[in-house]
Order: sequence, then C-alpha cells, then structure tokens
Amino acid sequence: MRESIGSTFLYNIIIIFIVIIFGILAATLTYYKAFKVNTRIITSIEKFEGYNSLAITEIQNTLTTVGYMFKEEHKCPSTKDGGVLQTEDKKFRYCVYYFDSSKEGTKYYSYGVITYITIDFPIVNLYLQIPIYTKSNRIYKFNG
Repeated sequence: MRESIGSTFLYNIIIIFIVIIFGILAATLTYYKAFKVNTRIITSIEKFEGYNSLAITEIQNTLTTVGYMFKEEHKCPSTKDGGVLQTEDKKFRYCVYYFDSSKEGTKYYSYGVITYITIDFPIVNLYLQIPIYTKSNRIYKFNG
C-alpha cells in the first residue's frame, strides 16, 4: 500500500514536470518566430532603404512564408519620438515606426518594428499578446 501511494505521487510530479517543460519549449519557439519576423521586416526595410512599396511587397511575401498571420484589426500604439506608419494589410499584425533624426543636424533616419507573440489559453479563456520591438540600423540620406 505504501509503494502505490508513492508511485502515484511520483507520476504526478513527472506529469507536472513534462507540462512545464513543454510550456517553456512552446514559449521559446513562439518568441523565436516573432523575433525572426522582426528581423526579416527590418532586413527588407534596410534593403530597400525605407518602408516603400518594394519593402511592403517583400514583407508580405516573407510573412506569408513564415506563417505569421492575424485575423483581427489592430491599431499601432504611438510613440513620443517616431511617426507611426500603419500597415495596409489586414492579414498581418505589425507596426512600423519612422525615426527622422534630421532635426538634430544628422542626415540619417531609422525604423522601428513591433511584432507580437500571441499566447492563447482556451481552457481559462486567456489571450495574451506580448510586443517584441526591434530598431533598424541607420539609413543615411545621400541627396539633401
């Protein structure tokens, strides 16, 4: 009798341990995907030297390939430094910010990108969205 109680307790500990490990693994993979999307958006913006139609097309193709999709409407939060450039496509949730430093006498600008990690717990009706922010390197203005 004593060993059956001990083995049941041990099984419960093993099950809890496995659930925690899989939760950590799922969170790590979700963070990796959001950071990868951020990096690819920033790379497209830097490649085409701005958030223009060529960059938007490449970003949409990249996000479709990666599988980063959202169905809901969203509004990008405003910042005190940068101007918000809204995304035109309703399939993807990301925000692009434009930081112009020509006011400070320098001839460069940069962009910031926010993507979201989405964690959905349907059993407890909990839906979390954690923003991931990345800022681009300086893009220099050569013509005026």
